[in-house]
Amino acid sequence: MTHFSTLLDLICGKPLSAEDSGRSRRLGIAISALLTSLCFAALWGVAAGSRIPALALANLYKVPMVVLLSAVGALPAGLLTWKLAGAPGRASDLLIAFVGGTFAGTLVLAVLSPLVALYYHSSLWAGPMLGQGSALLALLVAAVVFARSMFSGPKREGSRALLAFPVAVLSIVQMAMLVQLIALASPILPERTIFSHGIDHFTDIAR
Repeated sequence: MTHFSTLLDLICGKPLSAEDSGRSRRLGIAISALLTSLCFAALWGVAAGSRIPALALANLYKVPMVVLLSAVGALPAGLLTWKLAGAPGRASDLLIAFVGGTFAGTLVLAVLSPLVALYYHSSLWAGPMLGQGSALLALLVAAVVFARSMFSGPKREGSRALLAFPVAVLSIVQMAMLVQLIALASPILPERTIFSHGIDHFTDIAR
């Protein structure tokens, strides 16, 4: 319970305690937040595919895989931008805020999983709406929590405006990876979505 409370405090904007300020402790918190996020993502994946047992089983690994690869793939670009921009604070501040946002987003997915499963089994219209809507809401919450953690933290030496660069790069790179990873992992939802064919679908629409 203490572990989960620490993660909840993290996404609520509370600063880490003095005992959690060490490098190894902060790294441990980041890893545990990411691993917990993968469990939440798997829960939502099962709920979203529960109408088709084979899809629900496949989503046990596909949805966490999308979350993990997009997060791990985006981090190097964000950390490099943080270093080159000379942003204030430590690299672990960026890491903690980023995985905190991921944890918050997947927590939203987990909380809405029972509702998603219920409506996928009982409504041909509301099920797909809730499936896609919950995913978009999770992305929004993750972005807001990430940005809030970075900009509302304790004041550091240097310009806080420089924090916008790594935040923007991390967000953009992760979204770019998500679009293609979702396409590669499709189907995740029983129906086709605008993300089922990756960036090619968006370029076709723009023509």
